[in-house]
Amino acid sequence: MDFLESKKFMVLLWKNFILKRRRCIALVVEMVLTFLFSAVLLATRSVIVIKKNGPFDFAAQPVDEVPSYITASLISPSPLELAYVPSRSTVVQGIIEKVKMDLNPQMKVLGFSSEEEFEDYVKQINNSKNVLAAIVFDHDFKNSSDPLPLKVKYYLRFNNEKKSNMLYSIYEEEGWLTNFLFPPVPLVGPRNCDENGGSPGKQIFRYISEGFLFMQHSLDKAIMRPSCRNAV
Repeated sequence: MDFLESKKFMVLLWKNFILKRRRCIALVVEMVLTFLFSAVLLATRSVIVIKKNGPFDFAAQPVDEVPSYITASLISPSPLELAYVPSRSTVVQGIIEKVKMDLNPQMKVLGFSSEEEFEDYVKQINNSKNVLAAIVFDHDFKNSSDPLPLKVKYYLRFNNEKKSNMLYSIYEEEGWLTNFLFPPVPLVGPRNCDENGGSPGKQIFRYISEGFLFMQHSLDKAIMRPSCRNAV
């Protein structure tokens, strides 16, 4: 069977050779065009300058510095508020108190028994503009004295508006674009050229200037303190 297939293949090659030999001019043109196109491609590549991006060296950014708009919020007509869920847990109250001391000792703290209650509160326009963020612990505390679980799960719910411009009475109502894993239009080079990390999407928000990383850092420190790690 293999011999038969090889014979068919050889016959096909011989047929093609005969056809090419009968059309010598077309064969020569095909060969010349092949070399010509290759030469054009090589010449074009040698002339065109390829722009290289990088390497980029970004300075380390501190995560333990409070954004200025948070420390100065008390002088504004509507001071910022820090919310947390759930409010009935004693250990959560202690953690939030430590975070408050890191952010601004004079900041107003609001506790809510459930996330639905918090959402009802921020649905009011006047209230939503005052809330800096909400710290929501994803754990069902049966009693107020229950310790933290060994595996702590929480998430931060920041305001949809850009708060770092609040001192200038400017509010940007663009979202955090959390529905995008990547920018809708990919760009050549780094996604964010700003040294402070840029934003999730179009340089609207900055995780450092809005206080996201600082609050996350402060919250993690409070959770890891021995006084809060009495879980069994």
